[in-house]
Amino acid sequence: MTLTFREVERRVPPDGAAPVILIIDDDRRTRDALAATLSVEGFDVITVATGPEGIARLESAAPALVILDTQIGDSEGFSVFRTITAMAPTLPVIMITEEGDELDAVLALEAGAADHVTKPPRPRELTARIRAVLRRVACEPQPAGRDAPSGAYVFGPVVVDVSRREAQLHGRSVDLSRKEFDLLALLVSEGGRVVTRAQCMDRIWGERRKGESRTLDTHVKRLRKKIEVDPAEPAHLLTVRGVGYRFKP
Repeated sequence: MTLTFREVERRVPPDGAAPVILIIDDDRRTRDALAATLSVEGFDVITVATGPEGIARLESAAPALVILDTQIGDSEGFSVFRTITAMAPTLPVIMITEEGDELDAVLALEAGAADHVTKPPRPRELTARIRAVLRRVACEPQPAGRDAPSGAYVFGPVVVDVSRREAQLHGRSVDLSRKEFDLLALLVSEGGRVVTRAQCMDRIWGERRKGESRTLDTHVKRLRKKIEVDPAEPAHLLTVRGVGYRFKP
């Protein structure tokens, strides 16, 4: 599939407006069932049957979130996903994967999907996941204010000043090693999205240390001791089993 496209800005709906959900799925029954459920739940739903149709609706519909079947067309879902993220990098996408297909689920998260559900998608579960993703997007890193140094941002209780390499938790300075700071900055900067173990190793330790995953485990453990109230039951630095980590405000 070859398309010409330009970047689309993700627009936030005005206060009180129903978030627009764009469903891209070639299974009519699934589209209709999800549209009916989400409409009842207060969402404004648009459904299309093909990837090109969905891509064409990105700018005109300005969706708050996209639901995309990985098996749309002839397994073109990931190609469509890449086009969507190229056009609207901050637009969250929930991908529908085949039940029992762990590889597709992992690939979806590694590619940058906000979440995934398995077929057939259960409407109540999907609704809950949509609301969770939209809440998470609303909590993405924001500038720390006019008086904050350049490069500083806040995420929930955490303030990370990248230029000064300083971190605060609930207004208190946190003493971090160089790698601990790098890891925290990486996770916070991803705005609640999952960062895979491979991405952590590559971004922080580089190719030569890529296979030494125990190094990452050790730094995560140390970081939890410094930013979590109960490191054994972390509330912020969360493990996504089999994939990686994400930071929750």
